[in-house]
Amino acid sequence: MKIEIKYSGSILNLPAKVVDLASRASENELRVILGIFGFLPYFDSFDSCLSTLASKLELDVNEVICAIDFWAKNGVIAVDGLDTSALETASLESSEKNTMPSYTGKQINEYVEKNKEIESLFASCQDVLGKTFNTHDFNCVIHLKTFYKFSDEFILILLAHCVEIDRANWAYIRKTAKNLYDEGIDTYEKLEKHFSARRNKRSREYKIRKLFGVGEREFTKRERDVFERWIGSKIPYELIEKAYEVTIDNIGKASLSYTAKVLENWQENGIKTVEDAENSLVKYKKRLSMSSFDTDDFFEAALKRSNEEIKKGSKL
Repeated sequence: MKIEIKYSGSILNLPAKVVDLASRASENELRVILGIFGFLPYFDSFDSCLSTLASKLELDVNEVICAIDFWAKNGVIAVDGLDTSALETASLESSEKNTMPSYTGKQINEYVEKNKEIESLFASCQDVLGKTFNTHDFNCVIHLKTFYKFSDEFILILLAHCVEIDRANWAYIRKTAKNLYDEGIDTYEKLEKHFSARRNKRSREYKIRKLFGVGEREFTKRERDVFERWIGSKIPYELIEKAYEVTIDNIGKASLSYTAKVLENWQENGIKTVEDAENSLVKYKKRLSMSSFDTDDFFEAALKRSNEEIKKGSKL
């Protein structure tokens, strides 16, 4: 594989140390350092740059100051006149909003000293995610705990779910946490029920994909319209499977539209289970059989009359 860098417009020139510190930096800190190197050359004062960075990056000024302090302490930038006395207050204030706190390593240690119970949560979270936490990781857990007021059990099952679906990154975890909170899912019991329903939905989609040989590819628009209707409905998967079998028996090949029509007819006739469908099929075949017998009788009677007429004609 070959990677080609596409240079267009302005270019950022970053110290290599930024890459070395990337794993330790929070999302805010990475955004701010990129913003600094992108915007700072165009401003004549630190204060005007601060307000612009906060606006462009959709952060408040305190968050920008906390991020700048991180890069200054790690020798990437030098800042004259930066007031660091308010950093702890700024960090605490940010955790009370839906924004990431920016505790330094020292502040995290102090936080743990004051909140001994969170030490166990930190250890469990590291076990679930299978990694040793850096400052950013600890800040993310503190955010879940202090802003959303989630219980330890809630946080752990949230992380385990993200690991299960291979989305164990903090951006996705935080987005999921916000969505859950907005939906009123804020207790362990509610979360268990929510994830159980999602697992069932994913399992149902997998089965339908396998049945129709779709695999992992994207659905076509037509497939998506039909499959999503089935996935989100209360139609038992076994009934979908039965409709598929009927399709193969009747036309000799898989047909999404034919299967959809079979299911539609069953729903219109109140058929909700495989047993209902099988009983309906038996009755249908019986009607066809009776119709066939009636037709045979008709032709047999017609043939008999013809023979009799032939015999009468031969006697005349």
